[in-house]
Amino acid sequence: MQKPNVCFILTDAISFQMLCRGQFEYFKENSDFDMTFVSGGDEHDFAKLIKRKVGNVFDAKLVRKPSVIRDFKSLITLISYFSTNRFDLVVYSTPKALLLGSIATSITRHNNTIAIIRGRAYENYSGTKRKIYQLLDKISLLSSKKVIFISDSLRESYLEEGLTSRSKSYLLGSGSSNGVDTTRFQPNKATKNDSFTVLVAGRICIDKGIQDLVEVIANIKSKNITFKLVGPVENPTSEAILSSLTSNYPNIVHVPYTDNIEQHFMEADLHLFLTHREGFGNVAIEAASCGIPTFAYDVIGVKDSVKEGISGKKFNFKDTASIAQAIDEASTDPSFDQRYRLAREWAIEHFSQEKVWNDLLKFYKDNL
Repeated sequence: MQKPNVCFILTDAISFQMLCRGQFEYFKENSDFDMTFVSGGDEHDFAKLIKRKVGNVFDAKLVRKPSVIRDFKSLITLISYFSTNRFDLVVYSTPKALLLGSIATSITRHNNTIAIIRGRAYENYSGTKRKIYQLLDKISLLSSKKVIFISDSLRESYLEEGLTSRSKSYLLGSGSSNGVDTTRFQPNKATKNDSFTVLVAGRICIDKGIQDLVEVIANIKSKNITFKLVGPVENPTSEAILSSLTSNYPNIVHVPYTDNIEQHFMEADLHLFLTHREGFGNVAIEAASCGIPTFAYDVIGVKDSVKEGISGKKFNFKDTASIAQAIDEASTDPSFDQRYRLAREWAIEHFSQEKVWNDLLKFYKDNL
C-alpha cells in the first residue's frame, strides 16, 4: 500500500528551521506518510533542510518581499509542480506561501489543503492598505479546506473581520506553532546578578517595541535595573534609537546574536515583551518555562502566550508609564520571584513541544 504524501509550503527554507525546529523529525518517527518541503531560500538554508533528512525538498523560488514579476514566476512554478506531483494533503503557511500555495493548489485541484495562520504583518495597518491585505487573506482561506490558528485571539480576530468561517477554523490545544522545549528552557539554580535584570529578546525594531522601550526606560526610577537586549537590529531607524539608548543609559546591554537564548532567560529576573503584534508570542512561553515572568502588552497573540497572574502581567497597549512603575516595584520586591512560581508548570502543561507536535500530527492524520 502506497504511503500518504504530505506537502508543506513555507516562503523561506530557513522558516522550516526557525518555526518548525524538531517538528518534522517527530512526524517522521511517529507517522507513516512521506513529506515534501516547498519554499524559496538560498543554498545554505536548503542545505540545512536537506541535512535534516525528513523528506524531499523543492525550490519554488518564493521571495518574502512583494514582487509582481518574481511572484508570478513562483506561481507558475508551483502550478507546474503541483500539476505533475499529486499530494494527499498540502499544508501552507507564512504570507507569500499562503497566497501562492492556495492559488496553485486550487488550480491544480488539490482539494485537501490546510492553511496555518501564524500572525499577520498588517495587524496595525488601517484604511485601504489593510483592506487589500485582508482581501488577499480572504482569497487564500476561501480555497483552503481547513484553517489552523496558533492562538485563539488570532482566530477570533479573523472571524470578527469575516476573513474565514468558524466551521473550518481550528485551534489545536492551547495554541502555539511549535511549543517550547522544556528541557532546554529550564529555571536557573545559580545565583542571579546583583542588579535586577530585564531581558528584551527578539528582533529590535519599531513593531517589536524599541520606541516603547525608550519611554519605559525614561520613566524608570530605580538605579539598580539592567536592561539586556538580545537580538539583531532590523533597520537604520531602530539602529539610531538603540544607539541613543546605549549612549544615554549605561545600564543597557545589547547582544546582537546568540544561539543560547535560554541562558539569557535563566540570568534574567523579568522578560519584557513590548511587541505591537504577534501570532502567538513563543518567546513568552520560553520565559515561562525558565520560571521567568513576562510583562507585555495585551495584544492579539500575546493574550494567549501570557497567562495573567500565572506567567506574567499584561498592560494596555502603549501604557509605558504603568509598565515602568510595575518594573520599579518588581525590582524592589524581595518576593517577586515567588509571585509567578507556577509559570513553568503552566508552560509544561499547555505548551510542551511533544504536546503541540502530537496535536498537529493527529490533525494531519485525521485529514488524510
